[in-house]
Amino acid sequence: MFSAERNGTSVTISDIARELGVSKSTVSRVINCKGRIGESTRQRVQDCVRNHDYRPNTIARSLAQKRTYNIAVVIPRDADRGDVPFFQNCLVGISEVIYSRGFDAILAVDEGDETGALRRLVSNRKVDGVVLLRLTENDAAVEFLEQEKIPFVAMGTSDDAGVVQVDNDQVSGCMEMTDFMIKRGCFHMALLGGDGTLPVNGRRYEGFKQACEKNNISLNESHCWWNLDSESDINRALPEIMRENPQCLVCADDVVCSRVLKWLSANGYEVPADIQVISFYDSPVLESHDPPVTALCVSAFEMSRCAGNLVLDLIEGKKVSRRHSVGYEIKIRESFR
Repeated sequence: MFSAERNGTSVTISDIARELGVSKSTVSRVINCKGRIGESTRQRVQDCVRNHDYRPNTIARSLAQKRTYNIAVVIPRDADRGDVPFFQNCLVGISEVIYSRGFDAILAVDEGDETGALRRLVSNRKVDGVVLLRLTENDAAVEFLEQEKIPFVAMGTSDDAGVVQVDNDQVSGCMEMTDFMIKRGCFHMALLGGDGTLPVNGRRYEGFKQACEKNNISLNESHCWWNLDSESDINRALPEIMRENPQCLVCADDVVCSRVLKWLSANGYEVPADIQVISFYDSPVLESHDPPVTALCVSAFEMSRCAGNLVLDLIEGKKVSRRHSVGYEIKIRESFR
């Protein structure tokens, strides 16, 4: 037994090297999978590491390699609401990837121009890279990270060609979905969404608009309701919307859709008998609703895993392409006839 184990302290590389009669650099190269080591020596070191449950000193490794082995994951302030599963799924996907590659996640909660949490982490050299889970118009976080020259990846689509970004084709997906509705005889629609300045909502609206233009449907801007950011906003808007007798309520995302469905149920409307409902973003809540809601399905888990791998590749100095896109699928369910 090592003296370290007898004294209740951690086993070190020096302990392993001394027991095996090899150099500390040999043990280090085996542990870090670097350099050319004979197979028999490699096996002896690996067996010894396993038998003594050796765990690297993260602080020492960080100092030696000038890394923190931490990734900042920046989430918007409204991600703490229980009805926003997108961000929860993203955190799971990113965490799985970075943990498997020896890094840890540190959360930073910011919103819009408020980037204090992110700035502290970066300025204090507590992270090696950053993943932004939401982009905003003229994003202050992007500007700051570009100035700091720290590796980062954004989930969403940015017009800044220098930003490494992961998204799906929001415009094509929403256009295809709207075109499907129109071809099924749905011509009178109301579009309901949250923050109209968010790029993701702008791209969803663009797809909706393109489908209307393609089918020679005049898009009345008064039928597009934005900035419905709370349940009370939805409750105030829907009475006026329903007086126009729309055939379908088109929700920009799953949160808006969930609130719309709640109002409809409380006010005696049956879906789809009285009003049809679709969403430009799917979630388990919409899938399990009675009736299940027709929605555009994009895997937040797949997007976030891609983002996690990309930021680690950037940290390791690998070349990556700037734009990455995941697929989408239109889930036709019972809320739309």
